[in-house]
Amino acid sequence: MADSEIVANRAEAGVGRLRLVIYSGGYKHPFVESTAALLAIARRVGLEVAICADLSEALAKLRRGQDILAVNALRWSMTQADRFAADRPTWGGALSDDEFAAISGHVDDGGGLLAMHTAVICWDNQPGWRTLLGGGWTWDHSHHPPLGKFTVRVVLALAAGPDAAGPDAAGPDMAQFDVIDEAYHNLDPATDCEIVALAEAGQEPQPVIWRRRQGAGRIVVDALGHDARSLTAPGHVTILKAMLAWLSGQ
Repeated sequence: MADSEIVANRAEAGVGRLRLVIYSGGYKHPFVESTAALLAIARRVGLEVAICADLSEALAKLRRGQDILAVNALRWSMTQADRFAADRPTWGGALSDDEFAAISGHVDDGGGLLAMHTAVICWDNQPGWRTLLGGGWTWDHSHHPPLGKFTVRVVLALAAGPDAAGPDAAGPDMAQFDVIDEAYHNLDPATDCEIVALAEAGQEPQPVIWRRRQGAGRIVVDALGHDARSLTAPGHVTILKAMLAWLSGQ
């Protein structure tokens, strides 16, 4: 489906402003502050925002094939190490077949999916989740250095946003920026992923932001965004504005 058809279909369905539905929460990360920062970015590109602490609630709010679902959460089986055992009853989680079908069908029908930071670790019980993202965390293979400052190099030209005159407007000429974050390594994006940015954190450059298409829909994986320091860094804000515009069909 062409981008113009996606926009036209939304108009015919009576869809006004697109909505970013954020599923937020989980294990040992400041999701309240990171979600607030993501909300602020989304509003700057004209999106309405709904925040849900429960996945079923988020899926119920989602207009299938139209809105953007953002996963800013950490829920997985927690069976990989004994150190997770005490927290498993509270924070462990699985993605049901019906829930995965709802997410995948939403994308196939023309909707957007934004997977933030720990979303690449989520739902290891459902192999299709990693396939949908085009890559993700693999235990005993993926890792990250301690939280710290590193350089992110942008390798895909980005279109400037509608407020390109603002202080964070690096536009298509932005080459790199520094961020305080966790630099995930060995996420192994698939060959159909378009790499947006690489982290240079002392080892070989690592793909940390990419995008791909499935069916009529679009997917962005942003493995940055541990906390608000990352999500308010001007370069990161610029990338997210561009990625949200792309997910919106622009």
